[in-house]
Amino acid sequence: MHPILEEFCDKWVWPTMPGAPGAEFRLKLTREKCLPAWEAILERTVHDIEEELTSNDEEWKRQHALRGYAAEGVHMSIKQMSAQLLSVDIGDQENLIDLQRMRARQIWDECKHSKLHADVLLGKGWVANERELMSIAQANVQPLPAYFGLSMMFPHIHPLARAAQNYYTEANACLGIMAYIKMVDDPLVVHEHLSQRDEELMHFMEGKFQLDFYCTTPESQHHVEDALGYLLHQIGGFGRSPQPAAAPRKVAP
Repeated sequence: MHPILEEFCDKWVWPTMPGAPGAEFRLKLTREKCLPAWEAILERTVHDIEEELTSNDEEWKRQHALRGYAAEGVHMSIKQMSAQLLSVDIGDQENLIDLQRMRARQIWDECKHSKLHADVLLGKGWVANERELMSIAQANVQPLPAYFGLSMMFPHIHPLARAAQNYYTEANACLGIMAYIKMVDDPLVVHEHLSQRDEELMHFMEGKFQLDFYCTTPESQHHVEDALGYLLHQIGGFGRSPQPAAAPRKVAP
């Protein structure tokens, strides 16, 4: 296991609250599906950073900042995270209020992250002000349409299906941030990642919390496994899992 992944798992993945009803399910998913993908994606990220550091210019920093701004721009973040809030019916709000509070907090976090990418572009002199980014297509095009599409489908699938996205994908974000902080010494790039570190970790812990305490029925676990399978295959290129079906949902009276 890569030392960065080992450190992350020892601190945040393996510790489990005694009696957590969904912990066994989470740990099984982790060992069988998440760990191999986390390892492969981390190795890919480390390799990319090593190649970037050998380049003679800073174009890779500009490209990363533009893609980050596009993926976490205010308009994109509000759309995506609002869909997560809408996945919980009015009648279920009181039962999942902790979940809703975490998702509401994440809206703010994701909107702030776009500003960190803008800091790099401004600090390097690539744009004079953030308004200029509105005329740069690359800063406004969602780089992962399959990921965004899945996010918008959660209200039609199951209120807890997004636990897979929080747990698996946000772990990849945490690992990538750890790698960049460890390997890159540019102050602006470190700022771009360090300022996100604790918030991305909170998003991962949100997924862990959902899996350990909410995803305790065969129905919810089935939807989590389907969503994870889609993320692994469609986004990461691992295995061949079917796209999750939009199962009928009960409508609150």
